[in-house]
Amino acid sequence: MKEEQLKKLFGQRVRLIRKSQNLTQEKLSEMIDLDPQHFCKMENGTHFPSPKNLVKIADALNVEIQDLFAFNSTNNTLDKIIIETKNLTPKELEFLQTIINALGKLR
Repeated sequence: MKEEQLKKLFGQRVRLIRKSQNLTQEKLSEMIDLDPQHFCKMENGTHFPSPKNLVKIADALNVEIQDLFAFNSTNNTLDKIIIETKNLTPKELEFLQTIINALGKLR
């Protein structure tokens, strides 16, 4: 994979996760103490974060660093659902599990 492609895919992945958590670029850049313009360039795929900022981004988004590089998935809808479950309450997770179990029984 070429560096330009990696930057672009990384930026798209960060944008997907950020939006799934209803965060603006400005809010996330504030949370990680990074210039909003620089953060915008990362999401647009023209810049790549330093290792220090990579850790900050993952921490702020409450994901593992490897989640930021999980762009080989063929199902973006499933990715969004998985990311969004990290923000659910225990009661909401239990309800989701009930729905999944019921769907499994319909097969």
